[in-house]
Amino acid sequence: MSRQNYADLEIRILQKDARGYPVEITFNGDQEFPRAHLAGELPTVDIDNPAISGEELFAWLFADPLLATAWAEARGRQGQRRIRLRIDDTAPELHPLPWEALRAPVTSYIAASDATPFSRYIAGPWMPGSPVHKRPIRILVAISNPTDLVDNGFTTVESQREIENLQKALEGIPEVESVLLPGPCTLSAIETALRDGFHILHFIGHGFVGMESNRTYLALADKENYYTATPDNEIAAMLSRHLANTGANEGDKLRLVFLSSCYSATRGAVDAFQGLAPKLVMAGVPAVIAMQDKVLVDTARHFSQSFYRELMNHGQVDRAANAARASLLTGQLAGAAIPALFLRLRDGQLFGNRGIILGARGESFWETLLENIADKECTPFIGPGVSAGWLPDNAELSSQLAEKFGYPFADAVNLPRVSQFIGTIDNRRLRKQVLSILTDRFRKVMGIRPAPGAQQPDLSAVIESTNWAETSRSMSETEPHHLLAELELPLYLTTNLDNFMTLALRARAGNAGRARREFINWRNTKTRRADLDPQPEADDPVVLHLFGIDTDLNSLVVTEDDHLDYLAQLSRDHEQFLPNSVNTRLATTTLLFLGYRLGDLDLKILMRGLLNNLALDRWDMLNVAVQLESSEHDPAREKEILDYFQKYFANSKIDIYWGDSRQFIAELSSRWKEYRLGR
Repeated sequence: MSRQNYADLEIRILQKDARGYPVEITFNGDQEFPRAHLAGELPTVDIDNPAISGEELFAWLFADPLLATAWAEARGRQGQRRIRLRIDDTAPELHPLPWEALRAPVTSYIAASDATPFSRYIAGPWMPGSPVHKRPIRILVAISNPTDLVDNGFTTVESQREIENLQKALEGIPEVESVLLPGPCTLSAIETALRDGFHILHFIGHGFVGMESNRTYLALADKENYYTATPDNEIAAMLSRHLANTGANEGDKLRLVFLSSCYSATRGAVDAFQGLAPKLVMAGVPAVIAMQDKVLVDTARHFSQSFYRELMNHGQVDRAANAARASLLTGQLAGAAIPALFLRLRDGQLFGNRGIILGARGESFWETLLENIADKECTPFIGPGVSAGWLPDNAELSSQLAEKFGYPFADAVNLPRVSQFIGTIDNRRLRKQVLSILTDRFRKVMGIRPAPGAQQPDLSAVIESTNWAETSRSMSETEPHHLLAELELPLYLTTNLDNFMTLALRARAGNAGRARREFINWRNTKTRRADLDPQPEADDPVVLHLFGIDTDLNSLVVTEDDHLDYLAQLSRDHEQFLPNSVNTRLATTTLLFLGYRLGDLDLKILMRGLLNNLALDRWDMLNVAVQLESSEHDPAREKEILDYFQKYFANSKIDIYWGDSRQFIAELSSRWKEYRLGR
């Protein structure tokens, strides 16, 4: 699956006030443009004329100069932007507008461009799910074609043609399995079939809005295959029960519902959650494709065929929906703005590919790693990539510091160098600013604001005050720190400042809140202890911060000088730099590096200083497993990467997992659970 990096642009429209509709635009989660307003009078749009309606809708949305400036600035900073339209529940009259027709003058449709994946984002506290790595990707195809459709005012569904259309869409795509729902398409039959583990439910049939009830209905069947109108609340309740099944394997859970049926996305102007599609998202479905008007059969077939071929290429549902709309426009098929995507996932990633193992051992990589974890002979090194999503990565942090302090050089994403520049002016202010940026990002992710005039607390105090250990579970089914805690290892090393790993360990079932947080006071040799007391155990684990801790500003390793001084201390005092038991574990266990990039100075310090001084020749051959943060595998660099690590671990077995940390940890967790069940 190919991947692209997109900036994050959220447009949030709030309840109408005296000036109109307040609009907040947020770029990349941290830059908030000044609040502005939409005119209170809604534009007149026609979904059958998307070219005209789209430009009128765009002109209305960005009529305020502040909003036009925000859009232009975001576009100038990043051409590729993932656009989420978030309309508050208190502005339901805006939901029926055909936002999928949005079109800037003289440019393409926003919702039909690969540069601007578009979705209607529905926020909420429920678990949005995470990318599925399990294969095959399984699709349940439910075609509702009751024998008496014509008697009830509907046309007959051409089941065979629909099946052939989907088969053509999936032809030649490996690791995808589609299963046709047997027998009459009843709600009960769909529920029963889903228990076998499907990632996508693709429904083909008729839909309509009740004139009196204003509910959306699907034309399903009863056991005798006679027509029955099934309301949206019953369908949502069924899927809610299914998704709440905690016994289901995470890799088998439903991720997408595709409703190839008229009016399945029709919204009400009074109730924000009127309609089937939003109700399904509220029930916990991460992504729903539905039709917001009557759709032609040829349009629906063409859209679904283009959508699936694109989705299986990269796994991003909003990109796939945009590509499918573009295909409709190219084919001059009517109704390009009718299919709508309702999304709970911020990054749109439904499916992920398993990482690539560099080296000759292949599948034995996992076998060796899992056996060592079971024997408690594995020591993770946790890098910045593991905290991605909660905190900015080093490049983002560096860019913000560079902008704030007027860094004049081109390498604004080089954190040690930017920090060095700032630190020569005011070293203490630099460190406080680093923690302030990290804390502000965490607050925004959690949706909390600091109390006016309150003193800035430590990052770890803010994290703990939000009850992060519990709330993070509801925000992500595969939060990396929680999954690492389930490995029940005695020792976790980290170069991060946060306390996520400690809190996850304390929250682990059966751990009774036990987990210690220690750090290396590398600047002061007199305060170092010869060993940890008591020593780390699986039921009393230790998280050891190697590069400082947020509660001690002087301990932070941030600037270039910090890294050089740290390396010098290691060289002079390598035998006593770490506690004795930590040295022993590093020399005798599998070392698992997570969340680092090959060029990171942090990783170089670990290689050249901390680990290069281990007396490896006294022990058996070491196993080193490295997950490298990378969006795409570059075969040309394989030898370079292996040589890099073999330089420091000459007699060791080295395996490189090429992929992001969340991808690796999710796969590790899945394999670990299977391994434990098989023991």
